[in-house]
Amino acid sequence: MSGSNKQRNRPERINSLGIQKPKLVQWWLESDKADFMIRMGLAVLAAVTLLAACQTWRPQFAYRKQDILSYNLITRVSFEVENQDQTKALRDRKAREQLAFYSNRSKPLYDLQAALRDQLFLVLAAPSYEEMKPDERAVFSQFKPRAAATSDETPANRFAEMRQVFADDPKLEAFKRALEIAFQPNYRIGLIQSLEHSPEKGAPAMIRVYQDGNPEDIEFVEMKNARIAEAAQGIEKRIKEEFRTKFPAEASQEVAVMMCDWLVERLPEYQTLSYDEKRSLEAADTAAAEVQPVMTTYRTGTDVLAVAGVPLGDEQLLLLRKEWSTLVEQMSWTDKVARVVAYAGMIVALYLLCGSYIFFVDDRRLLQDRGKLAKLLVIIVTTIVLGHFASADQWRGELVPLVLASILTGVVYGRELALLLMAATSVSMTLLLGEGLPQLVMMAAAFTSCTLLLGRIRTRTHLFYVGATSAVITILTVVGVGIVTGTTLSDANPGGLTPVYQGPRFDTVVLTLFRDAFWSGFCIVVSATAMTGLLPLVEKAFGVQTDLSLLELGDASHPLLRRLAQRAPGTYNHSINVASIAEAAADEIGANGLLVRVGAYFHDIGKMFKPEYFIENQSEGINQHDSLQPAMSTLVIIAHVKDGADLARSHHLPKPIIDFILQHHGTTLVEYFYREASRRSEKNPDAESVSDKDFRYPGPKPQTLEAAVMMLADAVESASRTLVDPTPARIQGLVDMIAEKKMTDGQFDECGLTFQQLATIRRSLQKSLTAIYHARVKYPGQQTA
Repeated sequence: MSGSNKQRNRPERINSLGIQKPKLVQWWLESDKADFMIRMGLAVLAAVTLLAACQTWRPQFAYRKQDILSYNLITRVSFEVENQDQTKALRDRKAREQLAFYSNRSKPLYDLQAALRDQLFLVLAAPSYEEMKPDERAVFSQFKPRAAATSDETPANRFAEMRQVFADDPKLEAFKRALEIAFQPNYRIGLIQSLEHSPEKGAPAMIRVYQDGNPEDIEFVEMKNARIAEAAQGIEKRIKEEFRTKFPAEASQEVAVMMCDWLVERLPEYQTLSYDEKRSLEAADTAAAEVQPVMTTYRTGTDVLAVAGVPLGDEQLLLLRKEWSTLVEQMSWTDKVARVVAYAGMIVALYLLCGSYIFFVDDRRLLQDRGKLAKLLVIIVTTIVLGHFASADQWRGELVPLVLASILTGVVYGRELALLLMAATSVSMTLLLGEGLPQLVMMAAAFTSCTLLLGRIRTRTHLFYVGATSAVITILTVVGVGIVTGTTLSDANPGGLTPVYQGPRFDTVVLTLFRDAFWSGFCIVVSATAMTGLLPLVEKAFGVQTDLSLLELGDASHPLLRRLAQRAPGTYNHSINVASIAEAAADEIGANGLLVRVGAYFHDIGKMFKPEYFIENQSEGINQHDSLQPAMSTLVIIAHVKDGADLARSHHLPKPIIDFILQHHGTTLVEYFYREASRRSEKNPDAESVSDKDFRYPGPKPQTLEAAVMMLADAVESASRTLVDPTPARIQGLVDMIAEKKMTDGQFDECGLTFQQLATIRRSLQKSLTAIYHARVKYPGQQTA
């Protein structure tokens, strides 16, 4: 025995036994761990985004205006709220107590005095009353005596007295000084006929006066000193005193009275105070703001915030929101962390539920492809976040993103998966919004009806009808749930709470219920209609095709199809036949027949580059492959797949159509040229052995049921042309042989095709080909073709 044997460690010895490892361990050892961690990171990022955007660390405020509670809502925490009525009353009173601001311009008083002196100069210029000119006499008539007229009281005597008083003051300088002294107090405090502000905007007994141009020089003035009717007495008194000292003539007091009457009569036209509304209001607002709000205290478990049976109004919502904000503020960090962990657990559970269904039942490539997984997570996260913000009381539009997402997922992923995803989304939205069972049922009615009614979108109005029908279903659901869970038919109080009312008013409940129901229906119709315009973006972003776009794409006037008919008419005819039989077969197994038909139109467009190398386009018995080696002929044949895909991309055909072009031959063998190469190799002993890998299409194999149907239909349609007498039995044998060969070659391993579906496809293809090659009655005298 050789002593050079290497000693093996324990793991190697265990592995040498050939015991199969558990599937999970085997998967972990064989998986791409970097890619797996990236996909896990995307899921974690989506969960964190949901937790943060929906603020899961705090309870949601779930009350809305006009909601009707079936029980009294008692305070959960003690809090204070401002009594707005009392606070407003105090602030209004404080504002009324503020003194109004008036601006004082003393110039009008100087103008008034100057006008009086001008009048006197004009009058005193006359030598006597009899010699007065008309204009002088008109001016003099303005100076009237106050006492009743006597026999001695004549205009001539008044004029004589006036000339006597001012005889020693021809320039009226002493009179000017007398007026200035008489008006001296009013230069600063001003004069005004009456207050220009209402009592609500300031106290009426006193005002604040500042000189024009100097707003900081403020003086508090009693209105009796500034009001013309009261201030005129003081002005008259001071004028008389000045006349007594400066004009000793006997008639000085009578003249002084005439001067006073003239001035007082004109004072209203020369008032100096004007109301400063802006500054007064600012002062009132400042004073009101300094008033501390009056607070009302609500204590835990003692005060009623909302009464059962009464729709919630602004006042009740204010109390409820204040209580909620106080509750949030008093939450400890452990409570907040617990809430986040609870919501995170919910998200993980929904991840496991939806992920298990996708992995084991639906299409696991949705989880294995990072791009597809990211798009799926974006749809769910965006729907929940938008629903969270759209649920605000002023909008109540959480159904809008939900309906949009249900139609989107139905178009992209199919009805079954869309129902599961939207169910998980609705549960998440209900819990994150703090809503109850009625809201969850409403969401379920909306997304379920939209998804199930979606079907095939063949017309532009289809989504509108889907939305309208779904709206009717949801409205009836909301009304029914409202009646069942509400108190319209019974005074029973849910939750075991003691009822304190005899049931809400029937008309109030019905009005609120129907308002909410019809608003939900309106949101659904708007969302479904809006989705019609978004369909092109959805198709572009997710690489899917609706029937509407497929019908447009399948138009025979498409540039590629027209070019194919011109350059390769045989291939064009072959494509039309394949489309016909493939669509029927796809419809039989529940696949998208329209997609298969349109894909069949374009699956061989690559043959346009070298149409003469394909048998269906050859004529006059000339075969271009006779001058080529089998390997070179194989390259020419195989090249039509890559050429077709490049041509499709350059013309911006959608990805599903490009996939048909790439997958319709899978990795099948080009048998004719492989056998020819093998035959030549056997005749030449020096030649290398022929490998079938060099004679296979590059693939990939069909990835969908539609691609598998296309592969079979393409193969049997081409092979059926070789039948000399295409009887039903021969056609059946041909179809069975080709299907068996494709299945044995592993071409259907990646598309999920079942044996039952394969049998259905074979029967459909046989039926379609038999109809094409059916026997005809030979008429008398007709020659055989």
